[in-house]
Amino acid sequence: MKPQLPPAVILAGGLGTRLRPLISDRPKALAVVAGKPFILYQLEWLRRNLVQSVILCVGYKGEQIVDYLGDGSRLGLKIAYSWETTPLGTGGALAEACSLLPAEFLVLNGDTYTTLPLKPLWEAHRRYGALATLAVAPAQDSSAVGGIEMGPDGRILSFREKEPGAGLVSMGIYAVSQKLVQFIPQKRPCSLERDVFPNLPGLYGYLSPVSFIDIGTPAGYQALDVHLSSSET
Repeated sequence: MKPQLPPAVILAGGLGTRLRPLISDRPKALAVVAGKPFILYQLEWLRRNLVQSVILCVGYKGEQIVDYLGDGSRLGLKIAYSWETTPLGTGGALAEACSLLPAEFLVLNGDTYTTLPLKPLWEAHRRYGALATLAVAPAQDSSAVGGIEMGPDGRILSFREKEPGAGLVSMGIYAVSQKLVQFIPQKRPCSLERDVFPNLPGLYGYLSPVSFIDIGTPAGYQALDVHLSSSET
């Protein structure tokens, strides 16, 4: 039997304001990409990577996500939900879900698409004994996402949110210890990449062998739609 990976938390409670011109009647997780809701690509990817349990942090129009996915059994997954009554940001959403979190788990932003194998990320995280290990990828432009400087030992030396010049960027995918929650500021909303990671001891990176697409912008959403539509023809 292949070993299972730990539960994954999907941060899907955002307002999706950047995509509002393209999708105004649904949450970003249910944006249709190449003929099916985006969240299905994430869940199918997690299942292929031997993740069996998922915690969905939902907020804006979250009832649509619950109605669509239910308990996850039809997808071969176990899905639980953590609700945001007001927008909490990625850090606040994770803190809100604290009672559902195991000792160690995976986290992914609700707008990240990738084919990254998760087992090597998880093994690196366990080897480092880190509070958090971020999947990072090379990028031409770090002004749109979080810029990373990483040492040869994997330790993250600096984390620059949406500033140009860094050779690596965060993919929005993390392996995390529950102890991270105690470093999340009480003030809400707050961001993992802006308010938590820069001050976190024991922060490491894992260099991904594959790239990713952020569907949180119209350009990214349309790029993924073209990519997946062409791969199916």
